[in-house]
Amino acid sequence: MGLMTARPSSAKFVVEDPCFLDADQCFDWQSQFGNNHPLKLEIGFGMGDFLIAMALRESQSNFVGIDFSQNGIQKLLAQIQARKLKNIRVVYGDVREKIPLLFQDGELDTVYINFPDPWPRKRHFKRRLIKPAVVKLVAIKLAPAGNIYLATDSEPYALEMLEYLNAEPLLQNMNRESGCFAERDHLPKTKYEKSFIYAGDKIHYLEYFRVGENEGLLNREESGELNQPEEKSMSNDELLTKKFTEAEAKAQDACDLKQVADNLADAGDKQWAEKVYRKTEDKAEDSLDLNWLAYSICVALGDKEWAGKLYKKAEDQAEGSLEFNWLAYSISETLGDKEWTKKLFQKAESAPENIRELCDLAGSIIETLGDRGWGIKVYQKTEGMAEEYSEFYELADNIYIKLGDKDWAKKLFKKAEDKAEDCSDLLSLAERISAKLDDKEWARKVYGKAESLAGDSGDFCELAASLFQNLRDEEWAMRLYKIAESKAQESYEFCWLAESLVENLGDKKWAEQVYKKASAH
Repeated sequence: MGLMTARPSSAKFVVEDPCFLDADQCFDWQSQFGNNHPLKLEIGFGMGDFLIAMALRESQSNFVGIDFSQNGIQKLLAQIQARKLKNIRVVYGDVREKIPLLFQDGELDTVYINFPDPWPRKRHFKRRLIKPAVVKLVAIKLAPAGNIYLATDSEPYALEMLEYLNAEPLLQNMNRESGCFAERDHLPKTKYEKSFIYAGDKIHYLEYFRVGENEGLLNREESGELNQPEEKSMSNDELLTKKFTEAEAKAQDACDLKQVADNLADAGDKQWAEKVYRKTEDKAEDSLDLNWLAYSICVALGDKEWAGKLYKKAEDQAEGSLEFNWLAYSISETLGDKEWTKKLFQKAESAPENIRELCDLAGSIIETLGDRGWGIKVYQKTEGMAEEYSEFYELADNIYIKLGDKDWAKKLFKKAEDKAEDCSDLLSLAERISAKLDDKEWARKVYGKAESLAGDSGDFCELAASLFQNLRDEEWAMRLYKIAESKAQESYEFCWLAESLVENLGDKKWAEQVYKKASAH
């Protein structure tokens, strides 16, 4: 389990850099960039690799990135300066506040939203970025015929995005048949995106355009892109050869080519697979590409010599703790070279971007090398760096799981309790204390604190469900459910409440009454 995503801070953050904009009013973007090129926005740029790739690819476009990660902003600014890019500006803050202030209606040519945090737990849904108000805001700022591109690895979130975006009258889905695309070949892949693809995870791509001047624009299906003629009768071998040939020709980057080569190897054509792996090596852009390529070559072809050379290239190009960590794991798995693995872990320890990376590193050291002592030292270093609730919480969880050290975990959970900011923080903490430490008394106190900070119906509903499941206190849970019902305003809140009543208390009669209220709203 990874660290919970940070939330926007109200604290002032300013960087003395010509590409950093500290403003809360509409810009004259033509004066800012010195031209009237199309203006494109990325919301939540992470470490900035997508924005950099787009700026390099489209020198005749201007790009703005908005994010609230201070570390990400500083890293992006460093990349901008290193490449001497003139067509990117960076803004710190919450997009819901910044977009109305910075852009005029109809001013944006394109908006990109890549992998927004899915906040998978139901009680965190309200923190999700893609909501009707944000969709409306982005649609208004888009120029007629302007595009919005989204990507997520979370299917439930993709379905929710589709619901909100399809309901916006200013936007038209480019894939009216299925809603999402399985591929997106015309835009660069982020490292984050490639890590999902290499791991075999499915990504959901959404594409919309702003209706207006191009209301008659055909979607991909109508233009024939998705309506391919039926295949004439072919043997299985002929059909496979045709499919692989088309896939190889269509491949845009190393990630695409490696997938083709892997499929060829799985199909038994290792000679063809090797040729495509060679092409993949030529297309490799970073340590991640080279690492996964080496792994595949070792597993699919058994060529450890070639894999070793690629791993060395990957090491030379690795940036940051996470990439060294991944590389160490791959080398240990495929080559079994413990000394090389150890050296890479040492490099990873010297270059952490955040506490999550140190937590991951400590776990990897323990699992891969079996070096518990080194892992403990890394965890101790992590504790010394921790400042926020989520950092202490996740560190405690890791130490309990990897080391089984209840006493240390308890101290860290206590620090997390002191740093908790809202009901959701305390609720998650109470669940961990109850489940991991089996300390029901402490959990009860934390649940009490959570109740004092609960605000809306969702808070009380989730609190009631969690409390009942962990403490089996039906009386307390019922009282909280009643508060949740009294605070519910939207149909979905009544539905969540009804579902929870049936699931936890088995009270179908009460749930039926709540469902009726949902229908009325």
